Amino acid sequence: MIIATHQADLLPYSGFWFKMAKADLFDLKIYDQFQSRGYQRRVSMRGKWASIPVVGNPSRARICDVRIRPEEAGKALSDLIVGRYQGSRNWDPMGKTLLEMIDEIRTEHLWQFNLQLLLGVRELLGITTPISIAVPPEGRGSVGLVSVLRRYDADTYLAGTGGRNYMGDCAEFTAAGIEVQWTTHKAVTGDSIVSVLMDYDDPLAVVLAEEELEVGVGA
Repeated sequence: MIIATHQADLLPYSGFWFKMAKADLFDLKIYDQFQSRGYQRRVSMRGKWASIPVVGNPSRARICDVRIRPEEAGKALSDLIVGRYQGSRNWDPMGKTLLEMIDEIRTEHLWQFNLQLLLGVRELLGITTPISIAVPPEGRGSVGLVSVLRRYDADTYLAGTGGRNYMGDCAEFTAAGIEVQWTTHKAVTGDSIVSVLMDYDDPLAVVLAEEELEVGVGA
């Protein structure tokens, strides 16, 4: 059982989707602390930040507790997508599909807003990995992550390179009998997955690109 985890981010870059595609189950972390300048409410689109407004100043809140005004957030995101991508190679049908997806979201929770987008993009990419949400972790850092993985009876954890900052020598994982595998994803762009959907005829091939694989525009 290969498990990958990630926070509930806004239309994240291709490395997020690589982990999802390679895992047997993808755990969405909604109990982490929200970061006002983090990726839960903003993402790079065409090399510039694109963000949606949240209610109040939830800098110390958990991701699951952050609120939005659905119409305001939806309009902000739709306007950004139109402004940065209209006329792109795959605007028809990808752009219109994303706008319809956003228009159908009716939630005051940021994480649910992001989840609906993740589910829609997962379908567009043809990824079938189930998405799950575990109970809050028991502890911080690697200790908390291991407690979540144990709930899934995971024997392998697929980790992004950012995990090296807090996972260290992975001693907690070894003690729990969980093998750590590091992602081999080769990002052709650090932009949102929206850029991949708009610019490439086979976006899944871009998502699945690994270090030794080169993928060209229009491939």
